[in-house]
Amino acid sequence: MKPRVRHRALSIRRRLLLWQLACLLGVSCIFIVSTYWIERVGIEHHQDLRLRKIALDIPDSLKPDDLRSINVKLFHGRDDFLLQIWQGDREIYRSTIDRELPRALQPGFGLQAVHGEVWKFFVRQSGPYTIQVSQSLDERNALARERALHLIVPLILLIGAIALCTPIGVNAGLRSLHRISSELETRHLDRLIPLDPHDEPEEILPVIEAINTLLARLGQAAVVQQQFLADASHELRTPLAGLQLQVTMVEQAQNPASRSEALAAVTASVKRAGRLVEQLLTTSRLDADLPVARREMVSLNQIVREAIMRLAQIAEARHIDLGLIQDEAAWVRGAYDELTLLVVNLIENAIRYTPKGGQIDVTLRGQGVEVCLVIEDSGPGIPHAERQRAFDRFYRGRGVAAAGSGLGLAIVKRIADRHAASVSLDDGASLGGLRVYVAFERHEPDETPPCIALATQGDASGSRRGIVR
Repeated sequence: MKPRVRHRALSIRRRLLLWQLACLLGVSCIFIVSTYWIERVGIEHHQDLRLRKIALDIPDSLKPDDLRSINVKLFHGRDDFLLQIWQGDREIYRSTIDRELPRALQPGFGLQAVHGEVWKFFVRQSGPYTIQVSQSLDERNALARERALHLIVPLILLIGAIALCTPIGVNAGLRSLHRISSELETRHLDRLIPLDPHDEPEEILPVIEAINTLLARLGQAAVVQQQFLADASHELRTPLAGLQLQVTMVEQAQNPASRSEALAAVTASVKRAGRLVEQLLTTSRLDADLPVARREMVSLNQIVREAIMRLAQIAEARHIDLGLIQDEAAWVRGAYDELTLLVVNLIENAIRYTPKGGQIDVTLRGQGVEVCLVIEDSGPGIPHAERQRAFDRFYRGRGVAAAGSGLGLAIVKRIADRHAASVSLDDGASLGGLRVYVAFERHEPDETPPCIALATQGDASGSRRGIVR
């Protein structure tokens, strides 16, 4: 397989030079041609007027004895005129003896070719006399070329001077780009100072603004990354130290019962550490500030039902009544995986902080142009003073005994922001705990998919968990 040959693109300087010189050459050619054409048309008109004037200057009362006294200026160098006068069929006067043209029959202007040379003439009939004034068109064309050349030569010199000065102007115009390039080479992640747009050309300002926006994003991403690494190292230090201690206890166990108990503690610690790592990776991915990879029409009903089925056993183990009490059609546009993670985190948080024997109600309803997901539990809730910080990473309220990393609501908030949704925390109206309210923009599907039925999980007391009430 032959290697692909990469063609190097032309630089901005070369492109500007090529375009300017090409335009200059085109305009110059048009100007030269138009100058020659205008000069030729002007000379044609002027010489025709002179032909007619010479013929009209011959007096009407011309007598044979007066031919010697004709005082008409006929000779002007290369544009000589030939004056001929006939009386009847006899030529009685010719301005030069070395040229002779036949007499034209029609009065006015005309053309005739003699010995391969074209002449233009003007004929006037004055009594018995026929007056004919002629001029060679070759001489006219030569005169037009000479005059046009006198105008074109300075133009060509001017064009050459402009062509020589063009690279200087282009280099001066591109000086801002070279300065910006030099300044960008000095930027590092710890020194992302924005570029100064002062005194820069108007065309460069959008580029500088875009670069400054990018530098700000890079700086923000660097800060977020450093903060994430600091938080991750801090949060992982404790579970890893505990896991190491529990492994040591397993090694030092004296009997099978102690060893089994220590292994169970190790397993629980591994699960907590694994969940923490998973949440850290999710947070890092969401903090990358990348757009939603694939926006598709998603049924929140399906996501909520699947999440309830997935977490029903955990809720049952804690004797928590988990159910979907309202299930109106709810369609949104977004990423299915991220929306699933949002719903699972909210329900899982509710299960974690709801005491045994408690209740969690999930509601899906339409509200105007919005789709509302409401999750309410009978837990202790979050005090008003701490609700603004509840979405901060690794923040856990005071006196919280339930295990967790403090990343659940932070992940929910980030996913909601990526889907232009709003998240709010409030007191539960019916269960007295925390109510989480998520509002999405409503969309209408092309077709309605089949509904997913949830399995009924009842017990002897009549409680129904993981079902639609």
